Amino acid sequence: MFVLIGQHALADKMLELTAALCLRQTVTVLDCGNRSNMYAVARHVRLFTHDPVGALNNIRLSRAFTGYQSLAMFEAVLAAPPTEALLVLDLLPTFLDEDLELKDAQRLFQRSLDCLNALSKHVPVVISAKPIPPIAHEREVLLDALRERADFCWEEPLPLSAAQNLQGSLFA
Repeated sequence: MFVLIGQHALADKMLELTAALCLRQTVTVLDCGNRSNMYAVARHVRLFTHDPVGALNNIRLSRAFTGYQSLAMFEAVLAAPPTEALLVLDLLPTFLDEDLELKDAQRLFQRSLDCLNALSKHVPVVISAKPIPPIAHEREVLLDALRERADFCWEEPLPLSAAQNLQGSLFA
């Protein structure tokens, strides 16, 4: 299980990866953060093939909008595991819903991670996520659980803020 954490859940990079994979094989994309812009994928695909429709037909896409839908989506994929790569776009947003109590979010998330871990025994699983926003700081435990379960975790370096004032004064 490969976990990539960065701003905007590295959506552009994940869509480029989707495009590269669909040129060669079937790829299953599970979208939990409404990040699957297939127009962007089509733009990438068109650069490498004269048959973009054929390549795009290699993408199996599912979307979830709640934590319960995410878990159901992962269980459905586990019931009939794919034979090729599995990409999960922006895993965390469905579990950050303020109407979902933290204990319920943790339970659903752990069961989802169990499904993804089981799937990773069959195929490569690449998961993108973004840092937890300050307003949902109590849900940082979800991102910590994801880091713990990952076989490999890469985090995009945080951009330097202007407040850090790294440039010396011109007239010191």
